[in-house]
Amino acid sequence: MHIFRGTYVTVYYEAEEKAARDVFALTEVENKRLAQKLGLEEPPSVNLYIYDKQSTFQTKKYGYVALVLSLDWYVGDNRGTNVLLTSPANPGKGHTYDEIKLTALHELVHAYNYVINPNMRLWINEGVALYLTNGDQPPSNPGGHVPTLAQTRSGNPLVFSQSNGYTYAQTYIEYLDRTYGWSKILVLLQTGDFIDAFGVGEKDIYVAWLEAINLTHNRPKE
Repeated sequence: MHIFRGTYVTVYYEAEEKAARDVFALTEVENKRLAQKLGLEEPPSVNLYIYDKQSTFQTKKYGYVALVLSLDWYVGDNRGTNVLLTSPANPGKGHTYDEIKLTALHELVHAYNYVINPNMRLWINEGVALYLTNGDQPPSNPGGHVPTLAQTRSGNPLVFSQSNGYTYAQTYIEYLDRTYGWSKILVLLQTGDFIDAFGVGEKDIYVAWLEAINLTHNRPKE
């Protein structure tokens, strides 16, 4: 593979040089901001592997079984501080060039979260990555069913996806940020302990979050 080598992120790519350069440039601009937001003094070193075909990318973590599952949404992942990405040049049916570029930042957050706590719960891990890379404002009117408490506790990526985790997890982190403050979220990332971080149990927070998003859904249009 070819290489772009930065201070903190090294990008390995196959043939799609322009797309890889665009991803590299974006991570060079954003890595310090994301690391500092996560309470890290400096960004950890990350290797980012970009594969020209989505099918090639999908086999790198889960093998060929991934190809029979028709996971059009699956374009990025991480293994510790190694990030795996589909090339923006060939984004597949479910994404655009720019969406894949942003996915690189999403996966960078996962790599940093791994350094903070390698056992971080999927719901929290994904919610933080979505919240920090999709902008400060989650969707104003999320659709579909809300994940159950049990589903938010699952470590299965398919359960997360099929229970609308990609729609709702960032609203959960937004609720925690507005209610308790970002510094308390950093404690949760490190310890995984809701009482330690917020002084409130996980179930109570889940119920309060449901009430908050229901109020948002029911808010009269201006």
